[in-house]
Amino acid sequence: MYPVPILDTIGTGGFGSVYLARDVLIDKKVAVKVPHKQGEKVEKLLREPRLLAALNHPNIVSVITAEKINDVFYIVMEYVEGESLEQYLRREGPPEISLALDWFIKIAGALVYAHDKNVLHRDIRPANILLSNDGHIKVADLGTSRYLMEEDRFASTRIGSPPYMAPEHFQGKATLQSDIYSFGILIYECLTGKLPFYDKNPKVLAQMARGGQVRPAFELNPDINPDLNRLISRAMHPKLGTRYPTVVEVLSELKRIQLSSRIESSQELAHLVGPDRNESRVTSNRSDSRHIQLPRNLPTREISSLFCWNCSKPVQKRTRNCPHCGVSLD
Repeated sequence: MYPVPILDTIGTGGFGSVYLARDVLIDKKVAVKVPHKQGEKVEKLLREPRLLAALNHPNIVSVITAEKINDVFYIVMEYVEGESLEQYLRREGPPEISLALDWFIKIAGALVYAHDKNVLHRDIRPANILLSNDGHIKVADLGTSRYLMEEDRFASTRIGSPPYMAPEHFQGKATLQSDIYSFGILIYECLTGKLPFYDKNPKVLAQMARGGQVRPAFELNPDINPDLNRLISRAMHPKLGTRYPTVVEVLSELKRIQLSSRIESSQELAHLVGPDRNESRVTSNRSDSRHIQLPRNLPTREISSLFCWNCSKPVQKRTRNCPHCGVSLD
């Protein structure tokens, strides 16, 4: 018998319950998933853990083993100590754009890896994104996933969470592009604090998804720049021909937006210290926290060189060349 004493309940979903347990052999906390359906053949029950075992990515929750003891089948998985993105959003609201972009890039990287192996997740949503206490992010709950064979055009079942399901998913024709749609909904919700549309009736939601009438994300969060707004709109477009064809392109665009944002931030910092070395940047009788007091006669070079203008990474004072990208800082 696999030694995994149950310590607590993590959560319960449509496909099973997940418990916190301790592997006494290696003295490590693990997550144990017990599917609701227990009467099926072992071969069918092993489909999910075998699918997960084939995935080895730093941003995907890994499977350790699967067991059937006393007619109870369960899956032992990596335990991520922290909280879900859904829990974070409920407590904190929308995060800073820079932090969110870092999350989105890692999630997209995990999807690129899974899609490269023809694994369709089918349930990308904040509840299935885990944020660890040490700053890592993991895509979880691949219990709804489907391995698409070369001859498969789509997954024929309607498994998923309706508010995040693409129009073709409602029709039982989910493809890898359906994950991109769900990812677009996740980005929209993460940055605005709201779903683009919602109704308790899945049929009404399906109609809303087909219509694609969505309030632009930047109207709810003015910090969303035009490039990021366009990415969100295209990712969650109801038409497959207009939506991003692959998550590789989504990842590439996210990285471009992130780099552009870092360069803009560096330019704003350089502008803040300004070319006039003797001018104070504090405006009297104003409480704007963005204005800072700089010492007089401080060479601009010492402040602006804290960040490389090209790659936006931190550098030491008086450094001639960026140690990260090699560009001249003079």
